[in-house]
Amino acid sequence: MSGVDSGATSAAAAYDFGALRWWLMASMAPPPGVPDDSDWRWDDGDWMRVRGARHQGDLPLAFYCLDAAEWYASRFSPPLRWDALIQELVPYVADLGFTHVAFDAALLAEGDATIRGVVETCHIAGVGVVVSQPTGTAQSLERCRRLHVDGVYTPADEAQAGCCRLFVDDGRADVILAFRPAWQAAMSDYLARPPLSRCRHHAQWIAALTPAPKGRGLLAQLPAPTVPLGAWRQRVHGDAWQRFATLRAALGMMWALPGEKWLGMGVELGQVLAERFPEAIHWPLLFESRHAGMLRLVADLNRLYVNEPALQIRDDGDNGFEWLVPDDGHNSVVVFARHADSGHATLICVSNFQACVHQTYRFGVPEGGRWREIFNSDSVFYAGSNVGNGRSLKAGPEPSHGQAQSLTLTVPPMATLFLRHEVWHGDTP
Repeated sequence: MSGVDSGATSAAAAYDFGALRWWLMASMAPPPGVPDDSDWRWDDGDWMRVRGARHQGDLPLAFYCLDAAEWYASRFSPPLRWDALIQELVPYVADLGFTHVAFDAALLAEGDATIRGVVETCHIAGVGVVVSQPTGTAQSLERCRRLHVDGVYTPADEAQAGCCRLFVDDGRADVILAFRPAWQAAMSDYLARPPLSRCRHHAQWIAALTPAPKGRGLLAQLPAPTVPLGAWRQRVHGDAWQRFATLRAALGMMWALPGEKWLGMGVELGQVLAERFPEAIHWPLLFESRHAGMLRLVADLNRLYVNEPALQIRDDGDNGFEWLVPDDGHNSVVVFARHADSGHATLICVSNFQACVHQTYRFGVPEGGRWREIFNSDSVFYAGSNVGNGRSLKAGPEPSHGQAQSLTLTVPPMATLFLRHEVWHGDTP
C-alpha cells in the first residue's frame, strides 16, 4: 500500500535538491551586491503574467513561512547572506510543492537590489514571495509592488486575526486571505488531549473544522507570535509513535479542508515534535524514518492539493464542502466530502484520532460506484503502521447517514484517508 496513488509524484528525496540549486546559481539574475540605482532587467515575466490569476483562485496556494536568519543559520555560519540562502531555500520549497515562501520582516530591511534578486530568483523557480509587514503604509506597499513582491502579511495574535494581502495586477482589487486563529487554537487543544478524552470535546472540534460561510481563509500551523519559529514545539498527546501519527493525520485533514495552507518552518519535517536543538532546523533528523516520512507526507499533500479538482474549490462561496459523519465523537472519527465544480472526482476525507483500528467502519457516501484510496497518512512510506484498504472500494446500496449508498472500510489508527470517486465502465453510478 502506498502513501499516495501511484500516479502521484514521489517526494522521497524532496530534500535532495542539488540539481535545482545549481540551476539557480547559473540562472540567478544580477547578484544582490549590485547598486540600488542600477538598471535592473526583470526576468520573471512568466510568473508576473499569471500572478493575478493564481492569487484570485485559479490554483490552490500553500505558503512556507520562515525566519530567514534562523533558516540560514541552520545551514551556514552567520551573518546572513541572501544569495546563499536563496540558492538553498528555493529548491527546498519548490521540491516540497509550496507555491509561496513567506519571509519575516528582515527582507524589507534590505536594499532594493537585494530584494529584487531574492524575488526574481524565487519567481524563476515558480515560487511566490510574501513578506511580513505589520504596518502596511501606502509607501511601503508601493515599494513592495515595484520590487515584484507578491504580497504582505500580518501574523495573527491575541489582538487581531491577521491576514495576508496578495497583490493582483491590472488595477483589480487585491486578494485578502484572513488567518483563522480559532481553528488553529481548536486543533492545538484537541491534539494535546488524551485520545479517550477527545470524544467529550467533539462538538467544539466539529464547529472549529466547519468552514466559514464566506471569505477566503488561511489554515495555519504556526506558534504564538511571542514564540520564535525555531523554538516552537507542538503539544501532541501520546508516545513518540502516537504523536507523529496524530500530526500526520491532522496535516492530512488540514489539506483536505477548504482554505489556503500556511506552514511554519520545522513542521514539514516534524521538528515541532522533537527535542530542542541549537539550530532552528536540525537537518540530521531526516536520517530518522519518522521525520523523513513527515517531509514526504507534506510534499505529497501539496501535490494532491494541486492535482485533485475537488481540493481546488475556492472557499469564498460554495466551497464544495459536505459533512458526512460529524457526530461520531465516541470513535473520534470525522468524515467529510469535497465536491469539484465538474461534479466528478469527489473526494472524501476520513480522519481517526483514536489509537485503535476501526474495522468494517461504515458511512454514507454521496455517490455510488468505486472509490479509490489515494492517500493514507498511516502508510509505511510516512513511517506509519501500513493499515489501509489497498486501492479500490465499492459503495453498496445500503442507506447510511442520510445517503442512499454507503462504504465499509478499515480506518487506520490516528490516520487520515483520502478516497476519490471513480465510476468505472460497467459500474452503476
